[in-house]
Amino acid sequence: MKKMMLIIRESVKLMREHKIYFFLPLLICLIVLVLLAFQIGPGIVIAFIYAGI
Repeated sequence: MKKMMLIIRESVKLMREHKIYFFLPLLICLIVLVLLAFQIGPGIVIAFIYAGI
């Protein structure tokens, strides 16, 4: 969890310094997908990866 928070913090810092605010919706979507994957469980996510979906 610490690494994830570090990545989020660095991404926000990058957006502020370089004024690339179009990256914010992509970052939010990625965070939601990661949290959803942790809630569902790794077994189901791995099955989707192997199925090619």
